[in-house]
Amino acid sequence: MTDILFELGCEELPPKSLYSLAEALFTGVTKQLQTEGFKYDDDSRWFASPRRLAFQLCNITEQLADKSIEKRGPAVAAAFDEDGNAKPAAMGFARSVGVDVSELGRINTSKGEYLAYTVLEKGQNIEVVLPEMINKSIKQLPIPKPMRWGSNDYSFIRPVHWMVLLKDSEVIPMDMFGLSTGNQSLGHRFHHNQHITITHANDYVDALQAAQIMVDQVEREKLIKAQVQAAAASVHGVAQISSSLLSEVSSIVEKPSAVLGEFSKDFLAVPKEALISSMEKHQKYFSLESKNGDLMPYFVALANIDSSNPAAVKKGFEKVITPRLADARFFWEKDKARALEENIPLLEKMVFETSLGSYMDKSERVAKLMRWMAPKLKFDKNKGMEAAKLMKCDLMSDMVDEFPDLQGLMGGYYAKEQGKSEEVWKAIRDQYLPKFVGDEAPENTLGIALSIADKIDTYCGIMKAGKKPTGSKDPYGLRRAVLGVISNLIDSKASFDVADLIEESLKTHGLTLDKLGSEGANTFEESYMEFLEDRVKYKYKGEGVPSDVILSVQAMMSEISMFDFDQRIQATSNFKKQDYAKSLVEANKRARNILTKSLGDNFDIPESINESLFRADEEKILYVELEQIKPKFEQLVTEHEYVRGYELLATLAEPLDQYFEHVMVNDDDPDIRGNRLLQLAQLSRLTNSIADLSQLVKS
Repeated sequence: MTDILFELGCEELPPKSLYSLAEALFTGVTKQLQTEGFKYDDDSRWFASPRRLAFQLCNITEQLADKSIEKRGPAVAAAFDEDGNAKPAAMGFARSVGVDVSELGRINTSKGEYLAYTVLEKGQNIEVVLPEMINKSIKQLPIPKPMRWGSNDYSFIRPVHWMVLLKDSEVIPMDMFGLSTGNQSLGHRFHHNQHITITHANDYVDALQAAQIMVDQVEREKLIKAQVQAAAASVHGVAQISSSLLSEVSSIVEKPSAVLGEFSKDFLAVPKEALISSMEKHQKYFSLESKNGDLMPYFVALANIDSSNPAAVKKGFEKVITPRLADARFFWEKDKARALEENIPLLEKMVFETSLGSYMDKSERVAKLMRWMAPKLKFDKNKGMEAAKLMKCDLMSDMVDEFPDLQGLMGGYYAKEQGKSEEVWKAIRDQYLPKFVGDEAPENTLGIALSIADKIDTYCGIMKAGKKPTGSKDPYGLRRAVLGVISNLIDSKASFDVADLIEESLKTHGLTLDKLGSEGANTFEESYMEFLEDRVKYKYKGEGVPSDVILSVQAMMSEISMFDFDQRIQATSNFKKQDYAKSLVEANKRARNILTKSLGDNFDIPESINESLFRADEEKILYVELEQIKPKFEQLVTEHEYVRGYELLATLAEPLDQYFEHVMVNDDDPDIRGNRLLQLAQLSRLTNSIADLSQLVKS
């Protein structure tokens, strides 16, 4: 066993792609090694810092064992003539394995006898195969715009200056980018700007640390986070540390040094989200909030040096942030002075999607959906129409033009400043919520409705345009939009089902079920409901709900609301964990199987059960139990009390077990048989009122 180190040294790499490049390089190499049969320890890993991509392979197999490979040649019948002389096929196979025809063996197969020869294949050595694997992986890195430097004909994302490739303490020769590998790396650009010798593959992290470089990105992020939090605590603030900003800052510095800066309190008159965006997007600074959530006039920036004059470094960071915040204040003052209504005509010139028209067209479609939802979700129709009319107006503002991530949010602030009602401006502010799984929901019902209408319009429109997501490509964010619709429908406790919502949205696009194709509703189910149902599965699987529980409720999805669906999911998940569930599931499956087989024989099943046809006590007992619980159970289902409904069904467990043990449903007498089939049909309808129990897997 041996250790491997590879380091590719470059000019400063793009921060946003640094981690993905390092991981892709490591993955590309290790996949090739695994294919060839090399083994290495689980603590093998990749490293990334602004000027280097690297990886270590710990305890990797140095030399693969030799292996015998049986090579099969032509069929014996085709290899020799009638006199036993070798034909060209036999001679050609012998040449390919480097022996005489007389040395070839024979094997018997199901298709006859074939020539064969066992070849001893020499096991590969890591020193021999690794350079080519690294070369191949580097060429396959996801680099959108590779660059050339000097007069060279090779390219990479940034100029390459050095390469290290070690097997323990030994250099593995490799040439690439006009360079040869060695054991020389470079230290920190300012604190240790000279070559350093890596004496052993597993000394990498310590050697670079001695050269003032923290190359381990995991530890570097931990240090940055601790420094930022300490700086914030010094002014009694709470640092806002997103994982994306933390990773990006960690990709900029090799020797982190946090600096606390401040800015004028006058800027706090601007909405805090605009100031935070300015600090994070433009300068990569961490903002600070007080314990009650108010933005503080401080920030934390990361320097890449330990300065002998920290005051000057602090002043430099403050100097560059001031004009950025001044721009945000200028945009705010200018935008809020212009009535949102003045931007409505401008939306006509802003294309939403080529085949779906402008953002004005989208707003009008959303307004129609708001009018349809108003009586169902019980919000003011006029406020809903107003919110829909104004919801996209901030797209024409200077602030959103500069900070696209603030769209909707700024529209809400502008609406508030211009005297719109609280319901309306909060709805506009929250129109994009939730943005991801686990994100907060809109604050009020109007906001939930506006978010639903906007997202379902995007979904139906893009699907209509034939741009359904494929693989990992989802340019219009339909997966995220549909998950948002699902979450908002549940949060709103909407009583309408999602199929009706989609159908209503399609009408605003000029498309009704009879125009979807010759198959009509079937096309609707396949084209629109199927994708949505897939997102429902994704949501609940992510929450740990078993697949069979999801399928059991999904069987009736087109007939119920998402809120009702969610309640059934929770109740059925709970039901499956109960001791009595097994008996009910087994009885339901048995009844379903009997009914499926028997109904194919065209039995004349009576409309009502005839008690005089009962021949077994178990029939009578089950009948009495069903009649007793039926009214109460149906009431519980109507009131969405599904947990209590399942508890009531539990009383059937014992009589069902006795019924199937003592009663032969397919009696020779057709009247008795029909009566028993009807009893099972009533049982099946009752037990499947909440979910299709036949879909559940017995546990």
